[in-house]
Amino acid sequence: MAPAGLCRRLLCCLVVGSLLAVAVPASAAPPPRPLCDACGDTFEETAEYQDVSLTVERSTATIAVHENGTATWVVQNHLTGDGERLRTNESLLRSIGDRAMWDAEFLGANVSADGVVTLRYREAGFAESAAGGTLRSGEFTESYGYRNLAGLGADRLTVVAPDGMRVGWTVPGASVSEDGTRMTLTSLDRGGFVTFVPRDSAFGPVTSLLAVGSLVGPVFFLNAAVQLALPAAVFGLLVSALGGGLSWLDPDVSDYGDRAGPALAVVGGLVTALSLAAGGVSILGGSAAPVVGVGITFALFGLALSRPAVREHLSYPMMVGLGVLGVVSAAGFTLIAARLLNQNGLTLAFLTSLPALVSLFALFPTGYALGADRRRLAVVTIVASVVLALLPTASLFSPAVGNGMLIYLFLGLSAVGALVLGSPLVVVGVVLGRGDDGKRAIR
Repeated sequence: MAPAGLCRRLLCCLVVGSLLAVAVPASAAPPPRPLCDACGDTFEETAEYQDVSLTVERSTATIAVHENGTATWVVQNHLTGDGERLRTNESLLRSIGDRAMWDAEFLGANVSADGVVTLRYREAGFAESAAGGTLRSGEFTESYGYRNLAGLGADRLTVVAPDGMRVGWTVPGASVSEDGTRMTLTSLDRGGFVTFVPRDSAFGPVTSLLAVGSLVGPVFFLNAAVQLALPAAVFGLLVSALGGGLSWLDPDVSDYGDRAGPALAVVGGLVTALSLAAGGVSILGGSAAPVVGVGITFALFGLALSRPAVREHLSYPMMVGLGVLGVVSAAGFTLIAARLLNQNGLTLAFLTSLPALVSLFALFPTGYALGADRRRLAVVTIVASVVLALLPTASLFSPAVGNGMLIYLFLGLSAVGALVLGSPLVVVGVVLGRGDDGKRAIR
């Protein structure tokens, strides 16, 4: 294949990839709220919504958990004023109290003479039965409680274990009373599960572990299958099919080894120039800069492979090393390009674009293995790279909620764009692997 023809075909792949790689949408998360949304600032906001202006000086909450998993909340908000308007207007007090905690049943409220508003709620399903007579609560986590949990809300929150039980697992930073029946929190920086075990049980840690594991374990394996194994299997099948097609066609491309490097350098230059001319066009999703870094790395690889001395010493392990070097190089040039393109450097979008580089540059050794008729090795290479690329963004312990599956679809399309962008590496890898030296080295 002539270099010009090769470039035209690869440029077509780049255009297709740019169409496939759509931007990853942000998850539609609910508004942030604290665990106790009838406490402190959120109680003030609820009262303000009812045209009542007040200031909470201090708030406390006590959650009494019952054997059936329901919980009774008692919230006390200490006002800086006397709360006269709320004390004399019972319907207004009930309206504010009923609205203050949206996910619990309002039981009643009163205001003391010294301005302490006491609110009572009942929350069904605060905890659920688990292994060994254990109760398990995920209310203190974002994954199994409220999806956008923002702190504690109260200055102090106390959880009281059901009768005949004691606290097993606790939230990080919590203190537990000597008899184990009460857990107290003054902040909620890192959430976690809370378990309650029979008071006289000697196997509390074991049953707590089983209680949490029985919930998290199936979620972990399902998420691993959907978010990691399924995409990896799809790309593995694609590579396997490509290998089968090469075996069937058996193209003789060994004479083009000296042209592969210059062609890759030309493609790298085109990618870099087009991306910069467009102000930074992203094919990897999120940030524009990675495409610039990829293009520069393509060009450098192409220049290096233009030298016969480099091609003569190629082997599969060396190609893997070049793939790793490509990831580092593209990430480095990406960071420089992000600064030059005024993309604020290490942004979240920038960081989430980088894992795609792993699968992209893994196509180099993948193509080399295909060219050397080692289809199984090529499949293993791409599967491992896809898993490594998706692992940083995988949420293995959180149940899929809302539009989670749609997000996975867009992530998959973005990954396809990254792989299509890396198609020149596959072509060059196949050409180099088809040479006699390459086959001897890989075998």
